[in-house]
Amino acid sequence: MTAPAGSDAGVAAEGELPAETVVQTPRMPGWMIARPGENLTIERLRLRLAAYVYGNILVLAAIVVATGKTIAAGEAALIVLITTLTTYGAHIIAQDVGQQLGRRRGEHHGHIADEMRDAAPILWSGVVPSVILLSAVLNVVPTQASQVAAAVWVVVRLALMGFLVERLNRRTPTWRTLSGGFALALASAVVVVLKVLFAH
Repeated sequence: MTAPAGSDAGVAAEGELPAETVVQTPRMPGWMIARPGENLTIERLRLRLAAYVYGNILVLAAIVVATGKTIAAGEAALIVLITTLTTYGAHIIAQDVGQQLGRRRGEHHGHIADEMRDAAPILWSGVVPSVILLSAVLNVVPTQASQVAAAVWVVVRLALMGFLVERLNRRTPTWRTLSGGFALALASAVVVVLKVLFAH
């Protein structure tokens, strides 16, 4: 069954779309890896959104621990790229293991392509921050400015995530949407601070 997000078709009694409901996606950011009008289940859209948020939080952590020396040498940009690649790989492995549950032996292999695509937003989360950090290597901007710009880029993306969720749900954004986005950005910053304090 195909139904536009936010319609009554396939909606559970509580007003929630079941995970298996197929929706026709509207125009979305490139990192969602979804073409306009492509049919995707709610569950797959949720996975992509979660992957992007998760990737951005880890990228932000990599940006925060960078120093002027590592930025100027290009190491910071490399670390961001390695962070996104390893996180993507770990995510694929974890999903592949999880897909084995409730299936016959070897049956889960047919889902690997979907898992790789649904996790692709993790890769996109590190692209722009890496480019920003590399601009300092080329002396386009000062090292500190590039670090601040990269961090601000990630935080703003997280803060605006609520607007994308409302758009996918075909709902009009409200002040609650904005405050929820800032809460997500703040929570992400707290996670990063804790990671920096206790894991480095």
